[in-house]
Amino acid sequence: MPNGGKLSDHYPVWVSLAAVPAARGNYPLTTQAERNAAFGRFCMLTGEAVTTNMQPDHPILIGRRQLRFEGNPTGQLHQDGSFYAALPLYVQSDRCAPEEPMLLHQRGLELDVVVQVQAAAAWAAAAGSSGDLMLSAALLSYVGSDVPLRLVVGDALLHHAPVSPVPAMPAQTTADLTAITTDKHEAVIAAYTLVSDLLADMGTHQPDLLTPQGDIAVQKLGADWRAKLTGWE
Repeated sequence: MPNGGKLSDHYPVWVSLAAVPAARGNYPLTTQAERNAAFGRFCMLTGEAVTTNMQPDHPILIGRRQLRFEGNPTGQLHQDGSFYAALPLYVQSDRCAPEEPMLLHQRGLELDVVVQVQAAAAWAAAAGSSGDLMLSAALLSYVGSDVPLRLVVGDALLHHAPVSPVPAMPAQTTADLTAITTDKHEAVIAAYTLVSDLLADMGTHQPDLLTPQGDIAVQKLGADWRAKLTGWE
């Protein structure tokens, strides 16, 4: 961080994704040179995601048969193609009522799950994994799991939006690895399932941007978000 401290000090709520392939691969990660090469390839793969939010940072941390990294996201890539990472979410205090629950921007959550699904699938494929990819998404709070959040859709601060603590249980689904890596719409479908379950636990009926058919409602996004949506036509 530019001003010191940890990312969790500045970003209290994160969305994590764990992805484990059914048929494990074997990417060489034994030496530092191999880990450097793998990290370079992973950065290239994340650059092909639907948004620019995936920006893992150097230095690569030491790990046995794994590649550990910090930044956006912070996480681990395993030799067998497994992926464990988390992205910080855009959460802010209500300027009109500071004593009210913090505001979690739902659209950012939805897109961050999509890019993590894409990154996880890309890494699994690079490691030579195949078959199904088991996905598990969760919200993580560094200010306490019982601290309530208010979901916000769009730019308006909707005070009637649901207020809920961070869901205690992760959302899980299984998707075809080849389908996700070859068709970004399949990645959106998998993310839609995960996000739907997380939002249901927070009192919201369904995602706002993602559709069950694998589309993203780009017309709902402002100019700033559209500028980040580099991998979507």
